[in-house]
Amino acid sequence: MDINTEIQKATDKFIEEKLPDMVAQKVTKMVDDILNDVFRSYSDVGKQIKEKIEKQLNVNLQEYDLVDYNHFVAKAINERLIGLINEGSVKPIMDLVEGTVGFIEKKEIKLSEIHQMFIDSSMEDNDQEAEGEISFFATKNEKYNWVTVSIDTDGGKDEDKCAFQFIISKDTQRIFSVKAETYWATKSNLTPARVIGLSNLEHKIFRLYSAQVKIDVDQMDFEDENSWSRYN
Repeated sequence: MDINTEIQKATDKFIEEKLPDMVAQKVTKMVDDILNDVFRSYSDVGKQIKEKIEKQLNVNLQEYDLVDYNHFVAKAINERLIGLINEGSVKPIMDLVEGTVGFIEKKEIKLSEIHQMFIDSSMEDNDQEAEGEISFFATKNEKYNWVTVSIDTDGGKDEDKCAFQFIISKDTQRIFSVKAETYWATKSNLTPARVIGLSNLEHKIFRLYSAQVKIDVDQMDFEDENSWSRYN
């Protein structure tokens, strides 16, 4: 056996069969590395691409919280489907969402302000009445250091019978759980579909929750302030 001949044969066979794949792999990796560098957020090209995408979308998603983003996506889908379905069937939903997007402007709100929101809503719902009342309870749990707020736009409800409820952590001053009718919503199961089913006022509370606005529990006893009158 001629060792030189065998080495040459093996080399020729390797170059013919294996080398193209190896070269292709190296070229693929090199191109991938180049593209990674081009698209890196800190590169000039990457920034230009990002700006072009944002310009096409006409929105900077970083300025939106969870519900705003869901609204943006839902609205885009709706615009695609509007020619296929009856516009009247989606208009009430769109009116609800349009009324609450942009609601969050400040990063802190007082519990007494939320109480007044429900008073105002009750007056709107009962626009033919001269006076009325809501149900509003704020109860502190000393063991877990949180405040449970139970609300109903109808007066005379027991705390555990109110239609709407949310819990504020005294440590973070933020809402971490919300109950509307028969279910609890947390970050793991809050969905656009569930939010759509809420009233305009309940939706605003979800906005406070999703944007993690601080709640200043400036007051605990609202019993004497749950009644309203248009003559006051």
